[in-house]
Amino acid sequence: MNLRYFIFFIVALVSAGVQAGTLPTYPFIHVNGSATITLPANIAEMDFELTSFEASADETLTLLNVQSSEVLEFLSGHQIIAADIEAHDTRKLVSANEMQANDQRLQRHRLIRTFHVYVKNLEQWNAMTQYLLFRPYLGNFSVRFGRTDYTEIEHQLTSKAAENARDRARELAAGFAVKLLGPTAVSEQALSRIDSELGLDGARLVQNNAGSSVNAGDKPTMNDLSLPGALMYKKSVNVIYRTK
Repeated sequence: MNLRYFIFFIVALVSAGVQAGTLPTYPFIHVNGSATITLPANIAEMDFELTSFEASADETLTLLNVQSSEVLEFLSGHQIIAADIEAHDTRKLVSANEMQANDQRLQRHRLIRTFHVYVKNLEQWNAMTQYLLFRPYLGNFSVRFGRTDYTEIEHQLTSKAAENARDRARELAAGFAVKLLGPTAVSEQALSRIDSELGLDGARLVQNNAGSSVNAGDKPTMNDLSLPGALMYKKSVNVIYRTK
């Protein structure tokens, strides 16, 4: 028996011996195609909280409003339009320790306002993050980086991954001296960004609980919030090609 036919005869026997739908009943080649695209970030988002912590409720609210106005004015001066800023309603936060404290110095009024900002011009990024880092009572700071052309990137990755799968299938077919026919099944693995795995960090979360006891070392630094060198996106496809 010719070796080529023996190999595919075994495949057919394996297919017949398993449950229906597990493997095709015809000779086939299964390949995985992948593609990566590396690009610099061109958009970012940041979240942070401003906290006011005073003995008087009126003083607390006044201070928080002043801080909020200063931040909004600064962002506006750095090309952040109002539509790209979400300033949420003020809320009161009382910790368990404060609730149980007998010391009046700990029984203060703590108000928090949360901000979410879309940054579409990253040339202003360092100036904005540096300003915010030096704001008093700023906490729960997180930043994320991305691309505005994400949909186009996804289409390019799909095309490149499919091409990679075809090339690998042709190489396998040539190596086993079989004829490659068209694909009979295709499945897609979810698009992923693997920047963190490779040290190209495009999504960072740096938090600290703002308050009178926060040390300067607890806050994030410019190194924590700096722009990533690149964002790397990856997509894989699994393809079954029929052979003869």
